[in-house]
Amino acid sequence: MNLAILGAAATSPVPLGATAAFAEAAAAPAHVTAVDVTRQQVIDRAKTWNPGTPQRVPYSQNKYHNGYRTDCSGYASMALGLKAPGPNTVTLASASVSSPIAMSALLPGDLVIDPIGDSDSRHVVIFEQWADAGHTSYWAYEQRGGYGTDHRVLGYGLSGGSQFHAYRPKVLGGGGAPGPGGKYWVDTFAAATGYREPNTGDPQGTLDKGTNYVYCRTWGAEVRHGGDVNHWWLRTDLDRTDPGKNGRGAYVSAYYLAKWGNDEAKDNAGRDIPNC
Repeated sequence: MNLAILGAAATSPVPLGATAAFAEAAAAPAHVTAVDVTRQQVIDRAKTWNPGTPQRVPYSQNKYHNGYRTDCSGYASMALGLKAPGPNTVTLASASVSSPIAMSALLPGDLVIDPIGDSDSRHVVIFEQWADAGHTSYWAYEQRGGYGTDHRVLGYGLSGGSQFHAYRPKVLGGGGAPGPGGKYWVDTFAAATGYREPNTGDPQGTLDKGTNYVYCRTWGAEVRHGGDVNHWWLRTDLDRTDPGKNGRGAYVSAYYLAKWGNDEAKDNAGRDIPNC
């Protein structure tokens, strides 16, 4: 089916406020452990490295502060209370530490990570709060190359095609059921592509036509075909996953729901699917 997807960018822009020296250490420890923490504790710990002040911790992939590497992933690990010296960025984005979420679902202490590339291009920041009502940027804590600990407004992950994505650490409740209320059963009228975020920036695989379960819904990029339009996206587990992708917790447009109309996202019983 030839769908027109609105709101998806064709290229990946340079993130707002990006520097040329994003980096972190390549090696991860054998075990990643932590006790559960509160979101406020994560933010409070992030502040202990004196971000944005003359007393900030200098950036280094090879040095340590109170047992943690002084690169971006070491800093995030410290704030989360993970085992020192801290896993690297790739491990922070893995299922052993966190679960992917929509950018729109970010809460204080969640992470925004680019796990792609080498130790000089990967990066992770700690989300604090949205900087504006339109959610076009956010305040975050980070340990950045050439500067050290910082607290500033960023836009990583908010543009279509960005390699930055949102993650919820397990110590903050990530890794369980992706939705707030179990599974909701829906009928889809055609096979649908599933995406990493509620837009078309990063396809993950396919949800087959038929009766499927979904976990929750989130408002995202518009999907339109003729007079049919839907902004809701449904989080689910895909039937077929593309090589190197993650089919668990992907997003499929509610456009494909067989029983409902424009900008509706209900299950087969007619109940509104809960927000993610």
